[in-house]
Amino acid sequence: MASSHQPKDFDVFLSFRGEDTRRGFVSHLFEALDRQGIQTFIDDNLPRGENISVELLKAIENSSASIIVFSKNYASSSWCLNELAKIIECSKKVLPVFYQVDPSEVRKQIGDFGNRLTELEKKIEDKTKVQRWRDALSKAANISGWNDKNSCTESELVKKIVEVILNSEKPSNVAIMQLVGINSRIEALTKLLDIESNDVRMVRITGLGGIGKTTIAKAIYNGFSNHFKAKSFLENVREWSKTDQGIIHLQETLLKGISEDKNLRVNSIYEGTTRINKIFRLKKVLIILDDVDNVDQIETLLGQCECFAFGSRIILTTRYKRLLANQNGLSTYDYEVEKLDKDEAIELFRKHAFPSNEVPKDYLELEKQAISYAKGLPLALKVMGRDLCEQTIHEWNDALDYYKTNLHEDIQKILRRSYEGLTENEKNIFLDIACFFKGYDMSYNMIKDVLKACGLNPYGIRKLIDKGLIDRYNNYLSMHDLLQQMGMDIVRQEAPQKPGERSRLWCYEEALDVVTENMGSDKIRSLILWSPTSESEEVQIKAQFCKMKNLRLLLIRNVRCCNGPLEYLPNGLSLLDWREYPFSSWPPSFFPKKLVVLNMPFILLEEPVLKQNFVSVTYVDFSSCNLITKIPDLSMTPNVTNLDLSFCHNLVEIDDTVGRLDKLEVWDLGYCEKLETLPNCLTMKSLTSFTLNGCRRIKKFPNILHEMKGVEYLQLVGNYTNELPPSFGNLIGLKGLIISSNSEMRRLIDSRCAQLPGSIYNLQHIERLVLNGEFIFPKNVEIDRQPMCASIGCSSKNVFPMLKQLQLVGFNIDSEIQFILNYCCLLSLEELEIEESKVVTLPESMSRYERLHTLIISGCDELREIRRLPHSIRRVDVTYCRSLDLQSFFQLLREIIGLPPNLPPCLGVTSHMLMFPHSSTMLPIGRNPLCEYSFEVDGDEYDIPNWFNHRRDGNLISFSIGPEFPTIALCTTFRIQDSYVDDYHLEFGYEFDYHVIISINGSERTFERKTIIGGWNFGRPCFSFSCKPQSSLQELFWDLQLTDRNHVEILCETFLSYRTEEIAPIVKRIGVHVECNCPPPQNPSIINRHHSSQSGLGLPMDTENGPDLGLSFDSSNVDGFDLGSSSEAQPVTPQIRSNPNPMAVTFSDLHTESGLKSLDKFLSGKSNVSGDDLTKDDIKSSR
Repeated sequence: MASSHQPKDFDVFLSFRGEDTRRGFVSHLFEALDRQGIQTFIDDNLPRGENISVELLKAIENSSASIIVFSKNYASSSWCLNELAKIIECSKKVLPVFYQVDPSEVRKQIGDFGNRLTELEKKIEDKTKVQRWRDALSKAANISGWNDKNSCTESELVKKIVEVILNSEKPSNVAIMQLVGINSRIEALTKLLDIESNDVRMVRITGLGGIGKTTIAKAIYNGFSNHFKAKSFLENVREWSKTDQGIIHLQETLLKGISEDKNLRVNSIYEGTTRINKIFRLKKVLIILDDVDNVDQIETLLGQCECFAFGSRIILTTRYKRLLANQNGLSTYDYEVEKLDKDEAIELFRKHAFPSNEVPKDYLELEKQAISYAKGLPLALKVMGRDLCEQTIHEWNDALDYYKTNLHEDIQKILRRSYEGLTENEKNIFLDIACFFKGYDMSYNMIKDVLKACGLNPYGIRKLIDKGLIDRYNNYLSMHDLLQQMGMDIVRQEAPQKPGERSRLWCYEEALDVVTENMGSDKIRSLILWSPTSESEEVQIKAQFCKMKNLRLLLIRNVRCCNGPLEYLPNGLSLLDWREYPFSSWPPSFFPKKLVVLNMPFILLEEPVLKQNFVSVTYVDFSSCNLITKIPDLSMTPNVTNLDLSFCHNLVEIDDTVGRLDKLEVWDLGYCEKLETLPNCLTMKSLTSFTLNGCRRIKKFPNILHEMKGVEYLQLVGNYTNELPPSFGNLIGLKGLIISSNSEMRRLIDSRCAQLPGSIYNLQHIERLVLNGEFIFPKNVEIDRQPMCASIGCSSKNVFPMLKQLQLVGFNIDSEIQFILNYCCLLSLEELEIEESKVVTLPESMSRYERLHTLIISGCDELREIRRLPHSIRRVDVTYCRSLDLQSFFQLLREIIGLPPNLPPCLGVTSHMLMFPHSSTMLPIGRNPLCEYSFEVDGDEYDIPNWFNHRRDGNLISFSIGPEFPTIALCTTFRIQDSYVDDYHLEFGYEFDYHVIISINGSERTFERKTIIGGWNFGRPCFSFSCKPQSSLQELFWDLQLTDRNHVEILCETFLSYRTEEIAPIVKRIGVHVECNCPPPQNPSIINRHHSSQSGLGLPMDTENGPDLGLSFDSSNVDGFDLGSSSEAQPVTPQIRSNPNPMAVTFSDLHTESGLKSLDKFLSGKSNVSGDDLTKDDIKSSR
């Protein structure tokens, strides 16, 4: 972190006459300021003369405030007066103190003070300088300050001055607060400290070395120390604590900060701790311990943390995350310093690499590389910036290449301090992660098991995490790139010129040389041979691993072996990862007793024999091995927990012994397309994941001999689902179950439906159930000794009490659907989907589904009626159901929403916006872009139900509302443009985005935003219904104050975001149900006339240029043609404004029916223009 502006060197500059105040008042003032940590400049050691030195001028300029002590002889010194003039010139914060002199004497230069100035003036030839002094004296004396004669002692005066300095913005913190990125971090810490609260708080600041922990702690100390009379900042606690004398030094420093005795001495650690605790009980303290890595260090300096006075704050900076887990009931908080973000990193790097902040274009790409290398670490950015400053492009390139393999010594020095404090076990784990596991897709638990097999204690991983050297995210380990590079440097230094003598090899070129040249040794613990090229490289491997007898971790990828069989692999391997292992067998002497991970996807073994000495193998991956046809006896590998056989396309049979692997947790057989035979029985109580997706040829599902609680999700597809074993119900832990039979194949074989076993009802934890095919549920069985009852009024328990999602596909027996819906899931069901099934009506019992919010019905051609739905329903999609009675369905939707039934049709009002000036995609999306109610259905025609009291063609509608927000229900129909009507779209419909904007008095919001899928089955139009209740609309316009009449406009838009070559369906018609207060027309008979006919006499509207009429409308008092909204009757009496070119005929009688007929004929071209007639050109010219 670095300052973005020139920092101030001092908080306060002291100007005074030495002979008057140096040994008295000024010395006390300086000591008090210094005790509070206020950086104060005092010119004790500067050589005196008539003119001020350059050093003094800089001190004045680089001080945030100045205290001027006026005394009786102040004006006799040209030195003091020059200081004063410079201080006034710099316009700093000026604080005058009048010490034994009257302010008026200074202001007017009279009395003894004025006489001293007069005597000095006689010696000065430059009278302009004297006048500059006098002006400065007058200005300074006019500033509010302190007068020692105002009935207070010197000590009280000093105290008041210090308090003013402390309570103002703390100058010494200015430079720190200008550091890049520090303000947001200080703000976060300030919230944790909560200085105003009266409790005792401990906060630890954690993070990587060089991240800025100490800098932030100093900023906090400087910013809040004025709130505490007793405070202390102890730096380098870890280093000082290495010896007893160092600890005593820290205790003395702490005591000097929190006690009045500045000369105390401590004779022993015990004495120091005792004295510190006594003071802690009496005073509210601010203590910062910097760079702590041990609980003992805290106890020797703070005791048992039981005796702090209320309001005390203790801050630790440490790399050890768990150092402050619990301190005797104190409120403890943790703040981990974040890395700099991209913008912050650029700013800091340029501060040091380009002091002028101007980056030549040729350097921009190199700058990106440097910033990427640092990964947000301030230390690295500063070090590299200084190193590269004023270097040529060639030197930059050389330096960046060097950084890739060699950590800069200044960065290495800081980061390595964390490594040096580790135990040998922790160091080995750190190096294994840095040189092998980082970037390797291996879970935390797998790494623990491998390290344990390597003779290391995996608890060291936890210690490394606590010390901030590694991180754990989503069960995977990660490490900062610079820490990884530090670890690699440590290994490289083991044998700089001989890679074969190092403990770990990761660089492909070095590993390749060691293998091909047979330069290995027994020092090598891990080896990665992974070609970075896109094409695999050819490598000769035969017996080279003979020299690497201590090899524990071996990973080989993207290389081809070209000479004969493999002769040797080390038996001490704990991890063997060899993708596309090219040999047809193991080496004859390979008996890996410690092997834990065996990752061998795409191997050429026809039968992966795991010998007796593979007893330790825990994780096995033989995925995508197309030569494997059978999994043999695995009884000699009882410790397997993960077995991945997915995508073994030719696998047919699995030995029964696999079903008895008691420790097996994850078994993946996904997409083994030819798999026929599973183990006859499964007894694996540890199994948590069993994947059979895509396995359609299985002949029989295994018997489940014991209850299995671990398997939560299961997908079964194939004919074997027709006869699931009675023991299937022992899978009592299932939460998600998908059963899909090969329905087409079954129809060819026989006409029988699949019978589900009675034990299906034992699956009491099922939350999602998908049944694809014709399944029959068992009847007349007991559930927990209660008889089943399928009647609506039955009070027996639900068979699936936790079922939330139910999907039924391809059910051709209506009675079976009725049974499921009436009995299985009344109380818990939230989502119901029925597809391509022969359901005629949904039962009335569905009104009792108290939690059902989503209903989707698709492709059910025989569905005629949905009788009742619960009031909890919020989304209904009904598509491709050609027999559905739409009128009754529309009525049901209205009843669900609770809309008043008999709102009269309304003409609406004139739209203020005949087209929106921008797309709805430009509007911000609210927290919930969906309406509370959202329904979709396809129908026969485009007619919107008549209970929508505002209806019109097009995608825009407008109306007025009163002073209270109403409930608004919206209905739209869509039409495919003729050029895109083809067989594909007629059968499958469209998927498009649908956006709705609502504007009230010009304030726009997103009413709804969703994706619509389907519709237009065989040309049938699609309807979309949505509704926002009054409370939701009020929340949407929380910042809008309604008036007595408010103009509302709704615009509906469609988009195709994924296929730009097509055009989205357009909004054909729009309707709104709302209690409005639209003004009535002047002649109600017009409504009656035109409401009787849908065609009406609506005026044509040009959506790009507005209405094709030369009439002006006043939307605030609408008595004219409605161009933005209408009900079935569109035209109303226009209010015509004056025109400088009078029309030949004014339509003063336009409110009459005959006048409307004349206008109708005129616009249709059926009238003759004569004399006083209005011409079309007249109408167009007034646009």
